[in-house]
Amino acid sequence: MFKPDQPIESSKDDILGRASFAQALGDAILSYEGKDSIVIGLFGAWGSGKTSIINMALEHIELISKDKSDDEKPIVVRFNPWNYSDQNQLITQFFRQLSIVLRRPDYASEAKKVGKRLETYAEIFEPFTVIPTVGPIARILSKTFKSIGSATKSLSDLKANDLNTIKADINKLLGEQNHKIVVVIDDIDRLNNTEIRQMFQLVKSLGDFKNTIYLLAFDKNVVINALKKVQEGSGSEYLEKVVQIPFEVPLISEDEVEDLLKREINELVNDVPVERYDQEYWWDIYHSGFKDFFRNIRDVTRYLNTLRFSFGMVKNEVNIVDFLAITAIQVFIPEVYYEIRDNKDLFMGVYPYYGRSDESKKKAKKHCDGIISRGKVLPPEVLKDLLKKLFPKLESIYGNNNFGQEELRNWRKDCRICSPDIFDMFFRLSLPKGELSQREIERILSLGNNSEPFAQALLNLEEEKVSRFLERLEDYALSDAYIPKENIEPIITALMDVGDSLPEGDLNISGLYAKLHRLFDKLSHHFESYDKRFSMFKRAIEKSTKSLYTIVHEISLQKKPFGKYRSQENLVSTDEPTVKLEQFEELKKLAYNKLQIWAKDGKLAKHKYLVYILLELKEWKPEGEVEVEVDKLVNDMIKSDDGLIDFITSFLTRVSPHNSSDSQEKSHCRIDGSIENFVDLKEIEPRIREIFNSPVFAQLEDKKKLAIETFLNGKIKDTF
Repeated sequence: MFKPDQPIESSKDDILGRASFAQALGDAILSYEGKDSIVIGLFGAWGSGKTSIINMALEHIELISKDKSDDEKPIVVRFNPWNYSDQNQLITQFFRQLSIVLRRPDYASEAKKVGKRLETYAEIFEPFTVIPTVGPIARILSKTFKSIGSATKSLSDLKANDLNTIKADINKLLGEQNHKIVVVIDDIDRLNNTEIRQMFQLVKSLGDFKNTIYLLAFDKNVVINALKKVQEGSGSEYLEKVVQIPFEVPLISEDEVEDLLKREINELVNDVPVERYDQEYWWDIYHSGFKDFFRNIRDVTRYLNTLRFSFGMVKNEVNIVDFLAITAIQVFIPEVYYEIRDNKDLFMGVYPYYGRSDESKKKAKKHCDGIISRGKVLPPEVLKDLLKKLFPKLESIYGNNNFGQEELRNWRKDCRICSPDIFDMFFRLSLPKGELSQREIERILSLGNNSEPFAQALLNLEEEKVSRFLERLEDYALSDAYIPKENIEPIITALMDVGDSLPEGDLNISGLYAKLHRLFDKLSHHFESYDKRFSMFKRAIEKSTKSLYTIVHEISLQKKPFGKYRSQENLVSTDEPTVKLEQFEELKKLAYNKLQIWAKDGKLAKHKYLVYILLELKEWKPEGEVEVEVDKLVNDMIKSDDGLIDFITSFLTRVSPHNSSDSQEKSHCRIDGSIENFVDLKEIEPRIREIFNSPVFAQLEDKKKLAIETFLNGKIKDTF
């Protein structure tokens, strides 16, 4: 049985024909007779079967070596850096693992001596989070000895406090014994960029001992891109210097992928009664677009994972063929899957031919076209053909085929997805409306290296999904695996730019802007440097063209640790400041300059959160220092009648009754009393009344009319 995402342990489980390749790899390792360290690379994309090939190669090595004497059998050391929680100590962990294996009681005495020396080697590197230069490091080691305790005794017999001396001692011992030491390092491509380079430096500079053979497994493209980002020069050229013998995982042909898919589906439906599994209908679906979803083993893996999870729970309640097809749509084009689920009246049942106008049919067709256009994996015509097979109603919408009550009864009898009585059963295990699939979240996160597509992906989300995505993004904000450090600034830039354009919700601790602040805080604190954080926020503010309140709100929250900005040393909050005090002041200036641009363009007066922006400005400095600036902004804004109308309209609020059970008490509007912080009401009242009595009033929007009437009726703080 094919086990998705689980590497096979033995060639007897090989159903993809990889055993011969794995055996050739094992033979290549065994045939190397040189004393110098050599590095073999096994290149393949995620899901291509690298670990399975390694397992079969090591099985072959063990089988071929069983007749060798104990002191000649190769020693295999498997090291997976991804399994260690402390990623900053990969060097120590590697050599410690190597030391433990070599000190096994069934290995020759020379190997055990090497194991003891390697423990000392490991302890020397423990204080380092990066690889030091190999050479005289007496000054570093003198400090190191103070922190490694027992290592001092281990080092007392060395001729000099020098890494070269230690390494030469290990090399001498390794050269005198007959074991080949095969070091297997898997999942290198799952490390972050710096750790990837660290592993290659380790193999090439510190671990290139005599009689060692390294087998490194990784996605070549991922590693090359990572090396390119963290060092000067070509990542490809660097890799070629490290890996002497490259092996590419053999590709699986399309025919092999298809054979695997059919074999696994047949095994899954083997116990389904023949009368409930229409073979003719299945092959019709299979050749009408279903098979086109599957291009490689990874696609088969993803599909079978989802199918096996839910198949047992629904196989007795739904049409098997329809479930196989709708699951493929769920896995590969979830956007279409959820559109089908949320627009069931468009897909299920029959099209009411009589009593429906051509315009109604045209509208339904346009709706279907829009849904089909979202499925990017299949060509539109292929997807349309597949959906017509699943939902005959589309045959009526796109053509002249009509169905009636007899077809409805047959569909219900066969538990078809197109039956109104059965439809919901197919979606019993789907995500609730407004929820995001893991694939959708990861797709957006994958755009995090570029602020523009990331921002656009946010804006493209359905309104109810935006808040949920921001909540989930908080979960990933501290994970280097999902959000590499190099993606943090583009994501902050994107959030800063589109914050005002996202569905706002409530302006409270659980609202949109509170979520954005928590994201800014978590993401920026990946970096310990105040200067790095400052430069990120500075560039994000400078690049922002769509948001203002997001900027003002973030800066207002960043000021809290400084209180009234007395000093960096006398913080009033236990929260760590995001930036230094002088840097915070510069961010404030940038925000205020942005504010002036918005005011000059007339956009500030029309901003939906004008009141909150002005109130936040009041809080930025001690009384008096910012008053003149705010007053000038407001005075410039209300010079024109249009500006004055926009200004008072922004203060219009609706007040709900205190006792909701009192049907006599209705909600009413008022002008928020905070308006008095910015204007003298008695001074603007004559102008407002003049506008009310002019012909202009009748042409105003209803909300602006209501604001003027509310103001003149004295409904400010309940009295005027």
